[in-house]
Amino acid sequence: GVQACRDADLVLVVGTSGLVYPAAGLPDVAASEGVDVVELNPEPTPVSRVAAHAWRTTAAAGLPALVAAL
Repeated sequence: GVQACRDADLVLVVGTSGLVYPAAGLPDVAASEGVDVVELNPEPTPVSRVAAHAWRTTAAAGLPALVAAL
């Protein structure tokens, strides 16, 4: 997980509180390596502070929209 976040081109964080560790620390790892973090969540979370982009939507709505945009 940690190395994957360091090596990623993008880290997508979907529908989480951002409070359960150790997984909650992975967006920080990615951001510290210059990897863009994108958060899809209806409400701000601790991940929001490191997210390059934050989409205020649910996973059910946001993920299909993301796939359709590709």
